[in-house]
Amino acid sequence: MPKIIIHTNIKNEDIPDDFEEKVAQKVSEVVGYPIEIIYVSVTPGDRMIHNGSRDPMAFVDIDTALKFNEEVNPGYTVKFQEFFTKALNIPLSRLVLHYHDAKVSDYGVYRRAPEYKHEQYFSQ
Repeated sequence: MPKIIIHTNIKNEDIPDDFEEKVAQKVSEVVGYPIEIIYVSVTPGDRMIHNGSRDPMAFVDIDTALKFNEEVNPGYTVKFQEFFTKALNIPLSRLVLHYHDAKVSDYGVYRRAPEYKHEQYFSQ
């Protein structure tokens, strides 16, 4: 279950209405999990500073099971940088990505049909 938490100092009204859906779709494409098990949370309007500046920025925490490691992360980074900088209209230097590799047992979720289509992701 990929969990994406995005902190940004961009105002809510300046973030596209369908941003969460687009994030879920991009994460699904990049890491290969179905969109139905992806969780996205956006916290707009945070008080943030990076490199001594309060210019628009985003800090994106992405955690998921069995997908992140030092071999694949650079490729993910290129794809996520392109997506987030375009979607949020921020320069590359104002985006921080943080990957967290988790174990399946780190999540407590209930997943069953009909809401979830992919049996391999049903909870035990």
